[in-house]
Amino acid sequence: MSQTDLIQNGVSRRSFVTAAALGGVAAAGALASSGASNARAIESTASSISLPDTWDYEADVVVLGAGGAGLPAACKAAVDGASVIVIESNWDTGGHSAVSEGNLHSGAGTDIQQKYGIVDSADQYYIDHTYGGLVVSRYNDRDYIRAIADNMVEAYDFIREEGVLVKDEEPTYSGTSAFDPDATGGSNCDTVKRQTLTDATTEGWESYRGKEESGIGITRPLERSARALGVQFLMNYHMDVIYRETSGEGRVMGVQASYTPHTMPGSSEPLGHLMTDGDIETTQQTVTVRANKGVVVCTGGSTGNLTLRTAFDPRLGPEFDGLAGMPFSDQDGSGELASMRIGASLGTMTSYDAHGGGQITMCKRVGCRYGYGSGFAKSSKVWPLVVANGVNLDLDSMVIVNMLGQRCGNSDVLALGKYNDKTHDWYDTALASVVIDPDGDGNAVRYGGPLWAIFDQACADSHDWDMEQGTVDYDNGYCFKADTLEELAQKVVNKYYEDVKMDPNTLVETITNYNSYVDAGEDPEWGTIDHLVNKVETGPFYAAWAMPNLHDTHAGLRVNPAMQVVDILGEPIPGLYAAGECSAGSRAHGHGRVITAGYIAGRSAAAGETGAAAPGAASRGDAITTEMRVYGTTNEPDKKAASSSSADEGTSSLNDGTFTGTSPNGQGGEIQVEITVESGTITGIEVTKEHETENIGEAALPTLVDEALAAQSSEIDAVAGASVTSAAFSEALETAIEKARR
Repeated sequence: MSQTDLIQNGVSRRSFVTAAALGGVAAAGALASSGASNARAIESTASSISLPDTWDYEADVVVLGAGGAGLPAACKAAVDGASVIVIESNWDTGGHSAVSEGNLHSGAGTDIQQKYGIVDSADQYYIDHTYGGLVVSRYNDRDYIRAIADNMVEAYDFIREEGVLVKDEEPTYSGTSAFDPDATGGSNCDTVKRQTLTDATTEGWESYRGKEESGIGITRPLERSARALGVQFLMNYHMDVIYRETSGEGRVMGVQASYTPHTMPGSSEPLGHLMTDGDIETTQQTVTVRANKGVVVCTGGSTGNLTLRTAFDPRLGPEFDGLAGMPFSDQDGSGELASMRIGASLGTMTSYDAHGGGQITMCKRVGCRYGYGSGFAKSSKVWPLVVANGVNLDLDSMVIVNMLGQRCGNSDVLALGKYNDKTHDWYDTALASVVIDPDGDGNAVRYGGPLWAIFDQACADSHDWDMEQGTVDYDNGYCFKADTLEELAQKVVNKYYEDVKMDPNTLVETITNYNSYVDAGEDPEWGTIDHLVNKVETGPFYAAWAMPNLHDTHAGLRVNPAMQVVDILGEPIPGLYAAGECSAGSRAHGHGRVITAGYIAGRSAAAGETGAAAPGAASRGDAITTEMRVYGTTNEPDKKAASSSSADEGTSSLNDGTFTGTSPNGQGGEIQVEITVESGTITGIEVTKEHETENIGEAALPTLVDEALAAQSSEIDAVAGASVTSAAFSEALETAIEKARR
């Protein structure tokens, strides 16, 4: 659909200026600002930072950030004989990794791959992740991928030696592989299975979300190992400045950090952290830390930094305020900015778009700020910031509208939930769907959000939602309620764009048209078919915040194979290294590339400026086998054979009929099941709604159904690696069984 078509079909009915005309001004400004030479730019930024007269602390290696890259970097540097100080801005360690699902995505020939007969090598990993036929691999830095591939097995073995436990399960594909025989339209580039999961259950560590998560099985063991190795930790300190010896040339000397205690609303005491051995005890407002050999930047990504993200994708405005990992872990771009100030270059910035760096994904829950994943439990230490988990996105009963009250995309496409072209067509349309001329003088403005999910009380009742403050967030403007659609539109405040009002007549027309499409079974406006299920007609009505979420950052500081940061002339900056989401080079999802990069960076920093990314245990030439798949855009590898499973049936005395039950506690949100009872026996169990992770929770559901049918009970064993999904399934099933007993 062309821009003119969008305007004529109601996406904007006011005056507009073409994107080309508006974009030309920005482009001209960018060109004008880049006229100075690169060398002078480096000098001018670096010369404005003076070295401190004295240093408060000193170590061979200073690691910025105690997450999935920083902790292996600290451990490796310490094992190699360097003294190490880790500076962490948060109240506890782990960052995004600690609240993740613990997907290692480690290949190139790991022992667990070998155990399960998966043939892989460093070369195969390199070939897959530089493949030109998929967006996820096309833009990867070749030298970076070569270094990751050559060192991945060594890094994988290292973290396990330092205490990380890996579940003894056959590896799977990470996400939906284009070469998985069971996948259709997959975007992952792996030709073999590489995803393994950590075991976070053995130690019984408390999670930050108040829910079980496997990522803490990476960060806690590595933190414990680092402290045992003598690594010191400066907690609650945010790195603000990286010092370089001379203007644009000398080595990196150290950093400055400021005190950032974390106190929750309603409390007077800052949050504390679990492990304290090796802590540097201070509350000094600012400190300076000298690095005798190197600084390793592992500060996380930049999706939380409005200036950086809109420099590369202007759609990602302030309305993207609930990133994955928040409110425990933000991505403020501090490492990138401090490094750029002393001359560092950015790399693989093509990945900073909907398909990559920002990795836009639709929220799992609406009516709250933090709609990513399954949310936080009220027992979480950060619940006073979370406030509400919202309610699950139900496109069968909800209409997504822009801030003018207009539908702005095909809900069938949105429901795909995959990183593919169709889904991003929806985002590309929806996040540019409001073009208005506020003053009527031809000075048009384009907006990307917020988006709202409009639904009615019938939808809420079907899910047993109580729709009170704490379930959704009325207090902070993330949900609105009214008896009529007209009143609802008048109540809605478009957060961050309060001057843009939702027109009551427009919203009424939108919902009226939608209801008529449900009756007709056809959507002439956007082509929706599968999600034309329930009308929106039973008051009261709700408008729930439905902004997509930003996930990983796949672009950042440009590094060489030693993970040494390079400047805008391509020369390495002595003493500066980077790893993890603040660094560039790969769009691979999961911790494999993050941990490996941290491992390399720690090794290089401990060795000083002569450190190099020497080939690891799996060198580039020794693993080529006849099984290796070398392919181009027209010569793709064969798919593997699919596996199958069957269901058993059992007996249990219940009332006949069909009964549904739900649980809001799945890994991805709500799980709903429907049971069929005949002659007092459960003859069928169907999972009618779920948002679980592919190849983990989603893959576990058929097994859970089989076991429940065989047992005729909700009391079944959890599927290994999917305990959260298993518990939620059992909870939903028990609710349905209870209804059948009434």
